[in-house]
Amino acid sequence: MSLARLVYEWSKKTPSKTFLISEDKNLTYEQAVQEIAKIASNISPGSTVVHIMFNTVESILAYLAILWAGGKIVAVDPLTSAEDLKFILEDSKPDLVFTDHDVYEREKNILKDYKTVVEVPRKNVFSSPYEYREDEVGLIYYYAGIAGRTMQVLHSAERMELNSLSLYRATKLKEVKSILTVPIAHVLGNSVLGVTLEAGGAMYIVKKFEPKSVASVIEKYSINYLSTVPMVYDSLNTIDANLSSLELCVSSAAPLFPNTVNTFFNKFGKKIVQQYGFTEGFVLTFQPLEYADVISVGKPLPEVEVKIVKDDGKEAKTGEVGELWVKAPWLMLGYKDIEETNKVFSNGWLKTGDLMSMDDKGLLYFRGIKKRMLKYKGYPIFPRDLEEILKTHPNVIDAKVIGEDAGQLGQQPIAMVVVKEKKDGIEEELLNYVNTKVAFYKKLKKVYIVDKIE
Repeated sequence: MSLARLVYEWSKKTPSKTFLISEDKNLTYEQAVQEIAKIASNISPGSTVVHIMFNTVESILAYLAILWAGGKIVAVDPLTSAEDLKFILEDSKPDLVFTDHDVYEREKNILKDYKTVVEVPRKNVFSSPYEYREDEVGLIYYYAGIAGRTMQVLHSAERMELNSLSLYRATKLKEVKSILTVPIAHVLGNSVLGVTLEAGGAMYIVKKFEPKSVASVIEKYSINYLSTVPMVYDSLNTIDANLSSLELCVSSAAPLFPNTVNTFFNKFGKKIVQQYGFTEGFVLTFQPLEYADVISVGKPLPEVEVKIVKDDGKEAKTGEVGELWVKAPWLMLGYKDIEETNKVFSNGWLKTGDLMSMDDKGLLYFRGIKKRMLKYKGYPIFPRDLEEILKTHPNVIDAKVIGEDAGQLGQQPIAMVVVKEKKDGIEEELLNYVNTKVAFYKKLKKVYIVDKIE
């Protein structure tokens, strides 16, 4: 079953129950399904539809409508811009682009060449959701973290729902009232929607995060499930608020620091646990509340197999560090590039590129990365993408992008560049050259001119 089928089933069981909530609109399951079906009437089965929208009720309806119609969602972060967006559009060749006014005004020079819809027309047509084959693509991401480059990551719509069901069971929540604070285009955002749907719950949608307003929403709507990035917890730690309704607080997508956990507990009396996942594998681990006293990414979900492999190819013993390999029924179907797919799989095991250790309780601990990827403010950054842009500058011979420690924000990208001609202001010129072409989180913070790349 797909997430669209799940919405449909709940609309029959609990039609008058609230599903989507925002500052200016509430929809029941029955109302949501009526809107989703009308939007879906614009899409043919198998169509490729780029979804690049800030979080709103309309955005979630459009996202689910693509699945309802049997399309392929190309999930794009709404902050994606310029060269990044141009590449995704040229590569995916969408039949349709769903966007909003904010994104369209910012990117209209690129979007004008595609069939772009800002206000989706509603056709008064109702059909039941499309039935995907188990191995049929329903979702495409462009953040291939393991491979370390921007390219298509192909997911099954059916497997996506399997992951949501497993994660929902792991939370041990019966009723779910969630709040969406991260883009739906991310694995984490998709997981919040999925868990909410598995429970037949309600989800409040945040378009722009602001700690006081989010805290107010949590109190007003008795939100009990907060799954977000560490930065959100750090921001909440700076204010006074009533968060007593929260039953489960989950962190993922970036390193969680003890100071964040301890401050949040001392201030609000709530423990933060972690889950671990990535673009190619959805969510794979969850930290049970009984183990919340340690900074761990938790235990593998019941359907997930893991092993930790050392550099010599042998499996690590308890406490030893190695690369995490995983098997799960919802791993990606593969990359668009078959050669890259073959590189990351070994006899059904997906080699994650993440370094982990496991203790005697079966808890996993993140120890670093082998892959070339940075995380800044919870966003993935591929050094290779920035290097390729730098190398298109006429004065650049070679470039290497690395991460510089930015504390709890993660690692910020900086560049070492070899140039043909050293001149005054070249560092600033190269910074501007790259940063006008990428989203805010990918912007280079520094450029160093060097004689050679080590």
